[in-house]
Amino acid sequence: MGYPPQQPPGGYGQPGGGGYGQQGGGYGQPPGGGGYGGGYGGQPPGGGYGPPGGGYPPQQQPQSSTPQVLAIIGIVCWFCCSPAAIVLGLIAQSQYRQQGQSDTLAKVAWIGGIVSIVLSLLYYVVVIAANS
Repeated sequence: MGYPPQQPPGGYGQPGGGGYGQQGGGYGQPPGGGGYGGGYGGQPPGGGYGPPGGGYPPQQQPQSSTPQVLAIIGIVCWFCCSPAAIVLGLIAQSQYRQQGQSDTLAKVAWIGGIVSIVLSLLYYVVVIAANS
């Protein structure tokens, strides 16, 4: 009913290789040689403990939808308050850049606000010139 005594892998005189003074993964030898998994405790050859950073992917901050909302509100503001469109577009653009996202929608908002102001001024200049 007893189990046979278990021997550590790669020890002296064992088929895993690596006795004293030999290459392998025996006791007192560097990891990477014989035995199960190539060394102590199944570590990868070379004695490393896995990929840098503990094997976990780098933490990413959650992406906020605030810049997108601001840019869309800025586009809507072209028709009622162009300076607000410019301000909202610039704020949205800075938030997009902080998150590392493309800021195209924010650029559309503030550039559209500038175009709207220029067209409004042009309209008033033409109306004043026509009435004179």
